[in-house]
Amino acid sequence: MPNPIPPPSNCAQGVQKGYTVFVAKRVFTLAEARKILPLVRKLVSVGMNLSGEISRYKEAVQELAKSADLNRGSPEGTAYMERLLQLQSCVARLQGLGCLVKSVDQGLIDFPHMKEGREVYLCWKHGEEDIFYWHEIDAGFAGRKRIPED
Repeated sequence: MPNPIPPPSNCAQGVQKGYTVFVAKRVFTLAEARKILPLVRKLVSVGMNLSGEISRYKEAVQELAKSADLNRGSPEGTAYMERLLQLQSCVARLQGLGCLVKSVDQGLIDFPHMKEGREVYLCWKHGEEDIFYWHEIDAGFAGRKRIPED
């Protein structure tokens, strides 16, 4: 279902776990994006690890939810919630930097960028040494193009 509230013109809109979030949009030069890449790399790695842990707890938590009317707590439920909050904080830090988190599980990050007068995304994926690709906003990961060498 489309969001009935459009984002302000200076904001990017994203959805995290069913909630719409608006983040002030930052436009990066390639040099600016590369400068924060070490921090982005670290946060993405942490986020991916947390996502994996959340997935491992998910089945146990779903089983616990079936007996929720008994009002029992569990270490698994507590750990699950702690990891969710940590992941939310990690994603919020990335968004606070101006990054667009496209996939936590894949470690896929976009950086808004101006190219020839139009907005495009510089694109980085976990495991890549540097920011080597860009794509049109509507093209996504499949439409990535190599950034020409200077």
